[in-house]
Amino acid sequence: MRPSRRAVTRVQAGIVIVVLIIAAVAAIYFLSVSGPSSTSSTSSTASTSTTSTTSTGSTSTTSTTPGPKNSSQLVEMNNEPTSSIDPAAGFFAGEDEIMTNVYQTLLMFNYTSTTSFAPILADNWTWNAGYTVYTFNLRTNAWFMNGHPFNSSVVWFNIYRTILMQQIGAFYFTSTLYNGTTAYLTGYAVPDGVADALRAGGFSISSTNATLAAQQSANDLATVLSNFKASNSTIQTIMAYPNQAIVVTGNYQVVFNLLNPYRFFQQVMAVPGAGMVDPTFVDENGGVQPNSQNTYVNTHTMGTAPYYVKNYVASEFITMQENPNYWAAKLPASQSNIMLTPPHIPTIIVQYVTQSSSIVQGIESNQAQVTEGPPIPALAPSFLQSLSQHPGIKVESLPNAPTFNFLMITLDTQKYPYNITDFRVALADAINYSEIFSSVALQYGKAYVGPISPGLSYYNPDNLSPYSYNPNTSIKLLKALGFTLTLPNGTTINPGGTKFSPTLSYITSDTAEISVAQLVQSYLLKIGLTVTLNGLTTQGETTDLSQSATASTYPEMLIWYWYPSWLDPVYQDLVVLVNSVYCGISGNLACFTNSTVDALTANLPFETDEAKYNSTVSSVYQMVYQQVPDIWLYAVVPNWAQRDYVAGIFYNPGILGTYYPLVYYTSS
Repeated sequence: MRPSRRAVTRVQAGIVIVVLIIAAVAAIYFLSVSGPSSTSSTSSTASTSTTSTTSTGSTSTTSTTPGPKNSSQLVEMNNEPTSSIDPAAGFFAGEDEIMTNVYQTLLMFNYTSTTSFAPILADNWTWNAGYTVYTFNLRTNAWFMNGHPFNSSVVWFNIYRTILMQQIGAFYFTSTLYNGTTAYLTGYAVPDGVADALRAGGFSISSTNATLAAQQSANDLATVLSNFKASNSTIQTIMAYPNQAIVVTGNYQVVFNLLNPYRFFQQVMAVPGAGMVDPTFVDENGGVQPNSQNTYVNTHTMGTAPYYVKNYVASEFITMQENPNYWAAKLPASQSNIMLTPPHIPTIIVQYVTQSSSIVQGIESNQAQVTEGPPIPALAPSFLQSLSQHPGIKVESLPNAPTFNFLMITLDTQKYPYNITDFRVALADAINYSEIFSSVALQYGKAYVGPISPGLSYYNPDNLSPYSYNPNTSIKLLKALGFTLTLPNGTTINPGGTKFSPTLSYITSDTAEISVAQLVQSYLLKIGLTVTLNGLTTQGETTDLSQSATASTYPEMLIWYWYPSWLDPVYQDLVVLVNSVYCGISGNLACFTNSTVDALTANLPFETDEAKYNSTVSSVYQMVYQQVPDIWLYAVVPNWAQRDYVAGIFYNPGILGTYYPLVYYTSS
């Protein structure tokens, strides 16, 4: 598989930030495959032998196979090279995996619970009844790899830095910690209340010109952050100012004041974009500038986490090395938890390749131990079948777990005839979903009704049936619409009617998309429509989708993967995929425009009345189901391939990629 798209892409972040809103939803995320070892790995480089057997949720063969070539090192094969591993700028799945291992957040999804979070840099936290104030009490015994202390000023620095830079990481905090609309109109993203905080610190900020005030606030905040000394009395005054987004109320306490009620702000604070970087490290290497990335921090790290990035060669590999000064390694058991476990394997090498065959070769030859994932698989299902038969390899598959990633065909509703509901229904009825499952998805796909992924909260509340294959209905609908159809048996329907030949776009590097495109072409031919296939590169696809939906080169039909940016399926799946505000590459690729749906979803993410929330989701689901802006093909069953001596990998859609501190080698 190719890298999947998620709820906001880097290309459109500056535009989408105007309207981004945060929704409330409970997280459902965990399904363990194998538990962590209680002992750390040895440093021996000798190869041992292991015997692999079939395990729950996996497929493998039984034979004597070699163990790791170096028990102090693990190699992952990955097809999503990083552009940035800075929490303020990184965003895609491959970037998230690295950041999760080299930066820590205040809290993290709990390894063993579907309802709780593990305290990481925070010791505990509370929130008020209105879900607008979250108070975090921080650990007093955490530090960065370079020995610099972690405290409340670090939290203030990091979140404000991310917002001010206004890269993709800022997206996580819009409408909670800063006003995205104001940022779009003025060109500067500044945390709520920071202008008054700066005034309290002696800075002169305009009170009559909003654009000038935003510019002054941004530049002054950049000066503060780029010369950050927490002991400075002026900076202390600014951080302690009470009426701002984040207030430092003590050395180890911070208060978050949200612009809007958000019941599950914890989910946002668990994303890699809320990771903590050492302020001194940032300031010594470029500092902080409004609307700009820090190119040094894009490729170098200084965190509190179990690993750090030792080597970064763009598009080739990243080496993560065990943090020799990991604070949590010294914690007593009473203060620790499983997500703070020190690494078992000291060195992790993430090798980036562009061809699926290279991934397969790497793991078959025992040069690599795992493929990228979960929850975003690196390989299409067709490769997994043969891998599962290879001695020493296990293909882990979790068919009963909540899915996260799904494949669909999006239809440009701004173009004729896709702007006709019956035409879209006809296309959906023409698809032989069973054949796609059996020949493309294999056992790694399941039927679903979008726009929320199966197993996540609020999925398909009325148990609507997935779209089904009914070509006769397709023909009747198209005939009634007046289209000329030439059927395979030579029959011509409406010979003097409207002639139309659809174009279906797909990515040429994804074998699953190629197969689906060819099948869909054959299905539509059976109902009298001749389809032109349009193969794209990922870059070409992004270019085409960055245009207006009415542009001639904007794809009229596109095979497309999707997954949410964080575990907020109502906002990150439903709202983004169906509200017209997100028309285009921001999420609603179909540019589906329905005034009722728009009205229902405009403020849905802020709704705190659970009954109203559920009712609205149900109503939107019904309308979208009937109007078919997208054709839902299959949800991807979480899967990955690994050598059989690897243990400790677990699936958690709240954690993109493998969390390596828990991974270890076993001899049995």
